[in-house]
Amino acid sequence: HNPAGNLLMHDRPGPDIVAGNRLMIQGDRHYDHDAFGNLIRERRGKGQALVSEYRYDCQHRLIAVKNPNGQTAHYRYDPFGRRISKTVEDKTTEFFWQGDKLIAEHHADRHRSYLYEPDSFRPLALLEGFGPDATKPYHYQLDHLGTPQELTAANGEIVWSAHYRAYGQISRLDVDKIDNPLRFQGQYFDQESGLHYNRHRYYNPDVGRYLTPDPVKLAGGINAYQYVPNPTGWVDPLGLSCKIGKCPGSEADPDQRIAADGVVVTHEKAGGHLIMKHVGQTDTQLSERLKAEPNIPAASTFKSLEDAESLVSKSLASRQQEITNFLLGTKKKHIIREQSNQAVGLSFLRDASEAVPVNKFLLVLIRKPEMPDGYLLLTGFPIKT
Repeated sequence: HNPAGNLLMHDRPGPDIVAGNRLMIQGDRHYDHDAFGNLIRERRGKGQALVSEYRYDCQHRLIAVKNPNGQTAHYRYDPFGRRISKTVEDKTTEFFWQGDKLIAEHHADRHRSYLYEPDSFRPLALLEGFGPDATKPYHYQLDHLGTPQELTAANGEIVWSAHYRAYGQISRLDVDKIDNPLRFQGQYFDQESGLHYNRHRYYNPDVGRYLTPDPVKLAGGINAYQYVPNPTGWVDPLGLSCKIGKCPGSEADPDQRIAADGVVVTHEKAGGHLIMKHVGQTDTQLSERLKAEPNIPAASTFKSLEDAESLVSKSLASRQQEITNFLLGTKKKHIIREQSNQAVGLSFLRDASEAVPVNKFLLVLIRKPEMPDGYLLLTGFPIKT
């Protein structure tokens, strides 16, 4: 790797040229980007005659891939930016979501459902078939990062098994009786392109980097195309900011693991207090805070750091113009209010006996010129009204 974390292919012939963290040349492959930094073309082979083209919508989401053989894939998204279908050679696959997790896919001759470990992106089981009588269960066997190593049938037979290279590309399929598209946490393998769909972006495991810059900009790290600092110990389920993978025997509460270089952690280290006061708090802790601070009407908490990271990252990414206007103005503080269609955390009202779920939250930004984006996320918390 170079100092910015870009992967250098020392075990492959040909030069690796990176400019502004954009991969320009790798071996015989040449890469072209648009004005926004999105990869739009890959040229390879004799005379660079083998061309793959990538097309995006106005929100920089990949909507089409054209391969050198002329095959074209088209992708569609819902208002939350989740991919809801892909069409390859007139064959359409539909995708169904629960929050940020892919829970099912369907096309004419196949239906699949995916189950996960509680409060995580670690796959637990795959259910394949139409209806309760025809559905067959398969169980995932994972490594320490939550990457599928094997799929086993109900009788214990191994029906899928693979070996990976460091950055997620499969180097060898040992058993392939059924196909498994799940890769690193939050990633779905697209056979037609070789890319991994990673919720907010597409990831190329061959070069260990994303096709497009990070939507949360420098809040996701100094290298906008980097997957993680080290793929043997880190994951990025949302394609926004990485976090430490769950290792066997770890005594740390998985809900409290710090997401290195994530939005919330970055601002916490710079003086914010969202994590300290508003992440993973129990009813007892919330009640004690109300006693210690008699002037606040309620104490609230996000369920986990992962939830806070996801909610805050998406909010700041969608409010870029609003934040820019704040920084161009004269106000010292800016408040962002968000509402979700599901609970974002808990709020403990004064004189209440227990915390109640709420679906709104508030973020407080203050000016801080020394921060990469010119502001500090001072705090943020769920609110009832």
